[in-house]
Amino acid sequence: MIESDEQYAAMLFLMGLVSLLAVPMRALFSRVSMPSMIGFILLGVTLSIGSTMTGFAGDTLDEQVPFLAKIGIVVLLFRIGLESDLDTLRRQLGPAALIWLPNMVLGAAAAFVLVIFWPGLGLIPALFTGVAASATSIGVSTGIWEDAGALDSDTGALLLDTAELDDISAVVLLSVLFAVGPLLKQPEGTAILAPALKAGAIQLLLTALFSIACYLFSRWLEKPLSDGFAKLSSTYGPIVFATGAAFIIASTAEFMGLSMAIGALFAGLAFSRDPAERNIDEAFGFLLAVFGPFFFVAIGLSVDMTALDGAIGLSAALALMAVVGKLLGAGVPAAVMLGWRPGALIGFSMVPRAEIFLLVMLFGLTLGAWAVPQALYNAAVLTSIATCIIGPVIVGMMLHPKAGKAT
Repeated sequence: MIESDEQYAAMLFLMGLVSLLAVPMRALFSRVSMPSMIGFILLGVTLSIGSTMTGFAGDTLDEQVPFLAKIGIVVLLFRIGLESDLDTLRRQLGPAALIWLPNMVLGAAAAFVLVIFWPGLGLIPALFTGVAASATSIGVSTGIWEDAGALDSDTGALLLDTAELDDISAVVLLSVLFAVGPLLKQPEGTAILAPALKAGAIQLLLTALFSIACYLFSRWLEKPLSDGFAKLSSTYGPIVFATGAAFIIASTAEFMGLSMAIGALFAGLAFSRDPAERNIDEAFGFLLAVFGPFFFVAIGLSVDMTALDGAIGLSAALALMAVVGKLLGAGVPAAVMLGWRPGALIGFSMVPRAEIFLLVMLFGLTLGAWAVPQALYNAAVLTSIATCIIGPVIVGMMLHPKAGKAT
């Protein structure tokens, strides 16, 4: 009992420490126009080193932080779905799809080709990296667009629509990878193509059925239930209902063999039609402020500092492919449609890789070195940090040319 109480005390201490550090870290990184996720990853690395040296809270870091990180993932992806404007997306689906498809394919292909030919890696690590690299963390760049007053422009709207498609497709691919990934670890010579295709097809069918169920919930049940909770408590009812529903939908997706990520994203999409979305979004902003950092702290905890030197060359090459893939995949089609400058802005805005990218690589790491070796994972974390710096810096200079010259 005493040992258990000490573990709970260590968990509470860690939650308090990360929560207290989150506000000044966000403020600090905001001043230099950098995403705070970089600070949280470094915090995770620091905690890992400190725990190794002192032996303090080792069990908490290994067992409790991953659980808190999963809550952070659910809240993060729910909010991404919640902030999506599906009505606008449907109206502009054609132009957005013309950018989204090559953006997804070329972004994945560039990383896949690099890793498959990198010494000591091969097909399966390349597959995981390609799926991860297909995603974009548009939230890293949108703050700069907002500061410049450009997010409400036609180019900004097209960027958001493309990013929404990118988020949905990346999470669907992640769901397929959840099903196919374990099948890939078979003895050499074993026929895996047919079982993998079957598992992927079943996963896509389950995803389609799940999305239909979420649509029906959004269309017929969400509003009456939310109104019912509002009658019971006008202040907290709809927010508590949205929170409970988000976790139930996310867990249902996990039980179905999909992933909590796709469940949380679709739950957010289901609530995005609600007129009370603004209040729900503000409430989840508080939840995200508390639990969101733990996902990135968990990423930092998973970095092996002893293998970091060997990952630098790979991370540099992977970062280059990450930039090239998005510039060719998103920037070129956008330039054909809008001109070279808007095209370059959209291309560089799509460069950052954070949440989904790191989530896929972390999933591969948990499967074993056959899926994502530690050196590749370390390189992916460094790549994420690099792309979250490169993209916003260039976008900032393009949207604020005078500021770029002054610096």
